[in-house]
Amino acid sequence: MNAFKENITSADFWLRLIYTLLFAVAWQVVEVLLAAILVLQIVFRLFTGEPSGQLAGFGNSLSQYAWQMGRYVTGAAEEKPWPFMEWPDENAEWQPRPAQDPVTVDPAHAAPVPPAAPVVPDTHAPVADVTPPPVVEEEPDAPVVAPAGDVIVPEPPVLRPEDKIDDTDATPGDGSRLKP
Repeated sequence: MNAFKENITSADFWLRLIYTLLFAVAWQVVEVLLAAILVLQIVFRLFTGEPSGQLAGFGNSLSQYAWQMGRYVTGAAEEKPWPFMEWPDENAEWQPRPAQDPVTVDPAHAAPVPPAAPVVPDTHAPVADVTPPPVVEEEPDAPVVAPAGDVIVPEPPVLRPEDKIDDTDATPGDGSRLKP
């Protein structure tokens, strides 16, 4: 509770909140500008066959600025973006973090895993009343499918191409060959 009281009365907290809200508004302006650049680039490509280098450069620096704002407002960075630092260069490129080495575990120095304890059945638990399911006679060739209820319905037989067809006028694909 003391940390809350200190933070709520801290000038740094309120200043950060004001900057965050201002950069959130600036983010909305940047979104509109990027959408306008998108439309202009499409029009430019229609008439010239290639994108505008100046628009591409401005769009690149604008997207870098949006990235900087996003990092600041989410707390991933403490550096405030423009106008508190220089405007991103139009030729700037994303700088991914360097790859970290994979984590390896030496089996000789690994912590031992305790063996699993055997499960002992509880002998004091009440015994469930188990009644065998009713016996239903089946058709000899039809498999039986048990629906969610207690009624068991035989499944219709599946015809295979090698099965004998009684209808000599059957045309493939008209469904007449599916007669049981």
